[in-house]
Amino acid sequence: MLQYLKESTFKANDVVLRALALLKNHYFSIAGLCFLLFVTSNLSSYLAMTLSDTNAYAIKALLCFIFLTLFFGTQLVLIKRSLLLARGIEHADFKDYIPSTKQFFNFLLGFILYSFLVGLVYLLSSIITFPLLYLDVDMETLSLEINPFITGIIMLFVLIRITFFPYFMVDKKFHLFRSCRLSVALTKGNTISLLLLFMVIGMAYMLQASCEYLDYFIIAKAFSFINTFVIIPSVSLVMAVAYHDMMKDYQGGDDPELLKNII
Repeated sequence: MLQYLKESTFKANDVVLRALALLKNHYFSIAGLCFLLFVTSNLSSYLAMTLSDTNAYAIKALLCFIFLTLFFGTQLVLIKRSLLLARGIEHADFKDYIPSTKQFFNFLLGFILYSFLVGLVYLLSSIITFPLLYLDVDMETLSLEINPFITGIIMLFVLIRITFFPYFMVDKKFHLFRSCRLSVALTKGNTISLLLLFMVIGMAYMLQASCEYLDYFIIAKAFSFINTFVIIPSVSLVMAVAYHDMMKDYQGGDDPELLKNII
């Protein structure tokens, strides 16, 4: 498996080692942004539960806007910081880290469209697997196990192919759909390497979710700590270094066709 990774378009082991070296030298700037994401996410969840029984809709809407802006804005700042470090730029002006309004809304739109696509794929999966009911497959099994599994597999590969769209938006200042087409073109031939990377990331989150489900509170918090301060900072730089390396070898155009690069 390691030999296969060495022969892939971007050498995954080399990318990870270089990213970890960058993280070692710039840990606090990257981990600080990840900590801000962690606080924003948990604080928004806490306030949502606290205000769930109130009728203060204006306050809810205002807080929703603030937390969405903070969360997605911080993610874009993290991507910008990671890209600069991947290029060897350790210091930049403050304005170079602030995403534009266009970049913010394109990033938010990408999240919304991906969520919509999840629902659409689940609906199509439900239609395709509906005949299984006539083979005595239980409806609950179909709706809670089979269809979510099929949807998850499909959307994982979709996510892998479009995973670099925020980098194109930040780096090249392209709009959402052009960035997605470029991400699909860039990841062509690198799907397996990226899948392995996603599996490593997902394993840490699955361990955390499993511990929360089994009510192992302390262990779940330990995994949450590891995810926030080790996994996410590492992945941020790994993806930035991978993007930087893959772009150096990219031979396609600036506005590739989607269908030609899907397979």
